[in-house]
Amino acid sequence: MRAASAAEEIDVTTTLKTVQVLKRVQISRSGTAPVMSRAALMLGLVTLALTACAPATDLRSVVAQNHPSEGHAYEGPLVITQGGTYRGNWQSLDPAVPAISIRTREPVVIENSYLRGRGNLIRGEWVNLTIRNTTGYGLNPLTDGLFPGRFMNVEKVLNLDVQNNTLIGTSGIYVNYFNGDSASGQTIKILKNKIKNVDGRYVDASGKLTGKRYNVQAIQFNAVRGVAGVEIAWNEITNEPEKSGVEENINMYVSSGTPQSSIQIHNNFIDGAYGVNPRKDRGYSGGGIMLGDGSGNDLALSGGYVDVYDNQVVRTSNQGIAIAGGHHQRVYGNRIVSSGRLPSGEINPSANVGIYVWNNQADAQKLSPTFFNNSVFNNLIGWARFDASGKQYYNNLWTPSCLEAAGNVCKDNQAWPVAVSQDSEREELARWKSKMSQARVSVGVDAARVLAHSAN
Repeated sequence: MRAASAAEEIDVTTTLKTVQVLKRVQISRSGTAPVMSRAALMLGLVTLALTACAPATDLRSVVAQNHPSEGHAYEGPLVITQGGTYRGNWQSLDPAVPAISIRTREPVVIENSYLRGRGNLIRGEWVNLTIRNTTGYGLNPLTDGLFPGRFMNVEKVLNLDVQNNTLIGTSGIYVNYFNGDSASGQTIKILKNKIKNVDGRYVDASGKLTGKRYNVQAIQFNAVRGVAGVEIAWNEITNEPEKSGVEENINMYVSSGTPQSSIQIHNNFIDGAYGVNPRKDRGYSGGGIMLGDGSGNDLALSGGYVDVYDNQVVRTSNQGIAIAGGHHQRVYGNRIVSSGRLPSGEINPSANVGIYVWNNQADAQKLSPTFFNNSVFNNLIGWARFDASGKQYYNNLWTPSCLEAAGNVCKDNQAWPVAVSQDSEREELARWKSKMSQARVSVGVDAARVLAHSAN
């Protein structure tokens, strides 16, 4: 099957058993994200018959250990123009064309599906969207100056529910603006997803890495302001050195909850954040969770009302959790640990600090009209790094902007009870698995559910 040309996509709109193929103007792959300072079927009626395609061979597979070409027949690209529930396997081998484009404000459910593409896998504006039990693979774009596309790139969201998906080698989940009605229960939920190797590394036309990257995140909010009921929880995010290129894993860029309903970021497991060349990159600025990113001097536009608790953040290089701007943000009850080494055992030259509180939009030790009422307390931190002589030391906290006069409080944080080693990091993964078992939570795609659906 050939990829859609620059001026054509496949528009599949299924009503009962009618499938139409229409020409459409392509949707641009790019969103409106700034460079961050540090981000068909009607239910039960029809099943699309999938046509086997012979996919192009990547010069460099993003996920060579589990190549998405195996075991699935793909159609697409797909353009959704009316609400309904969609199940199938869709692809786009053109980085400018999403595997799925959503062009309706009606409720859309994508479930039990496989997606792959050289650009964005799911793209839409003004969406009322649920994505569940779906696997997405980011492919090498094979285009000079591009990086793998996002699993989901949505803007002006009306309602969003993203649960139990598996993302491999994509550039993550991106949400730009919320235009729904919180009072009626519309909100954003990103729950129980398994996200592996978030990749913003640029390639050239032959698919080879250029040594540069774009700032992408596993989960990125951009200007999602004043939204009640938002929850980012029970996600498992892992990044491997030299197989990924992420900035922060979770980033709240000028985004906020409400005074009555803070954004809830809790019970996530985050392991790893690395630059393009992790053995040499001392200037890498990424990490685990970033709050208040991009907040300036306008209170109406700054980030705020976010709670971060009960997360496990492991070896995310520059920082574990950071408050870089904003107000009414609480960080508590988290486990934050790093041995200061790469998984290979080599020293990580960009290992820096467990938690920092630093207003990066102003003088760190002066009062600011947008940086106040933030708190960091009761976290367990063991963040090791190495000096020039190779001696290990700990840098658990750096809080120059934790000024009591502004209502900022940093207290009762505990140092890791034993010397931090790579065993400490591995023990956190075991703890995470036990925690999920006790809570009866399962992350990522339920393969049995997909197989059961395929058999019907």
